Amino acid sequence: MSMYAKLRARLDRAGIRPSTRRGQNFLLDSNQLRFIAESGNLTPNDVVLEVGPGSGFLTRRLALSGAIVLGVELDHGLLPVAQEETAGLPNVFYLRADILEGKNKLNPGVAAKLRELLALKEHPVLKSVSNLPYSAGTPFIMNALASDLPWHTGIFLLQTEVAERIVAAPGGKNYGAISIAAGLAAETFIEREVSPKCFWPRPNVDSSVIRVVFRPVEERLALPWAQLRAVTNAVFGWPSFALLFSAVCGLMLAVEVIKGKFHVPKLRGLAVLCSPAALLALLLEKAYPGFFRDMANRALLIHSFLIGLMLSVFRARDIARDTAIEPKTIPRFKITLERINR
Repeated sequence: MSMYAKLRARLDRAGIRPSTRRGQNFLLDSNQLRFIAESGNLTPNDVVLEVGPGSGFLTRRLALSGAIVLGVELDHGLLPVAQEETAGLPNVFYLRADILEGKNKLNPGVAAKLRELLALKEHPVLKSVSNLPYSAGTPFIMNALASDLPWHTGIFLLQTEVAERIVAAPGGKNYGAISIAAGLAAETFIEREVSPKCFWPRPNVDSSVIRVVFRPVEERLALPWAQLRAVTNAVFGWPSFALLFSAVCGLMLAVEVIKGKFHVPKLRGLAVLCSPAALLALLLEKAYPGFFRDMANRALLIHSFLIGLMLSVFRARDIARDTAIEPKTIPRFKITLERINR
């Protein structure tokens, strides 16, 4: 019986129809399934997280390596389908749960279960091999990069558009928040593209397999994740006109400093409008020295330029004192800078 016929029969028995809202597109190509499973280079020492096991076809291939496999499935109706495919495999475990807790954290229950399974191995290695639901790809990878779990490698099948953003280098049109996080916390590669014909139901987008090689957990935890999230989300969430607005505010701020005018409300307002962009540039340069030397992205060049504008304001404090402006009136962004520089 073909994988399609087997899956349709199981779904029909369970009264389930694939949910496009949850990105449920089942990979039914045996060659692609084999490639993804083999790309993990799994051994019996590995503990593997599979997000969204769905049909269980990939889960079975992962388990045959001898690794412990933990499948995390949100859809309670699909869980028995995966369990039926992997019946008789003692090294497969399942949790019915959301992989995320909110937007910025992996589910603590999943993390606890992974640590429990890692404790069963003498020299454990933590990996993730998943056909990620389209809606979960970016948030899961972002939170995995920032988590305190000892990740080694991730092999993920996701939308090509998302894959290109994850591996994008500075200056490219796909460069964004996830690109910065991945560049600081891992090395990423696109392994191959996967045609929509390999899925059922057939998606309207192309897919790609990517490899994520995580940096050691100590290095990842040393990154200022809270600040990085807040600033990159704010900056890359802005449309072009808002970036232009930020640049204009920076120029106005510089003019105020050059003219020697220190009208406190105006300085404070202009500085606050510029501060997200400046903070982004400062974080990147601090975490990745020399980051801006090869920067071609115009928007981020504007951001780095704004650092100079902000520092001009701070250097103007001495002059400002002569005009009865106390240091405490300098924008609260200064406090953020001091915290980061510690």
